[in-house]
Amino acid sequence: MHTRRRRSARTPGLMNTLMFKLSLIPPFNPLSEFPMSTSRRNVIIRSVASIAGDITIGIAMANVCVWAIQAATLGLFLSFMVWLLGALLSLVLSQLVLHPTVKLLLSDAKLDAGMDAITGIALALDAVGGVAVDNALRFAKTTWARMRPAA
Repeated sequence: MHTRRRRSARTPGLMNTLMFKLSLIPPFNPLSEFPMSTSRRNVIIRSVASIAGDITIGIAMANVCVWAIQAATLGLFLSFMVWLLGALLSLVLSQLVLHPTVKLLLSDAKLDAGMDAITGIALALDAVGGVAVDNALRFAKTTWARMRPAA
């Protein structure tokens, strides 16, 4: 008897599939035909600012809790209550202070004006840098020509 072996196509692993899907998203693909829109860019900037602020508030509240527990030499139950209060205070600060502040300070108009200003500064520095590099190369060539012994 002759048994036939059936071939099946290999499927890529989870990591390869994830990397391929990420490479199709325009911010991660510099060769994308579709540039990122300003509204999508602004949402990404606000999201990163909010996440960074949430992490900062969480770390600050954890430090306050550790300081309070160590300074007062609290017992187990009171330490638990301090951690609970710290977590609750962290959430309150995040929702009532941080997120409205990010929404106010990073509005679309302000982000667009900031990006235009940064683009202008980058273009000016590029022009100045090009002139500076040309002058430095010219100086290096003349200095090298003077330092060479005559043949």
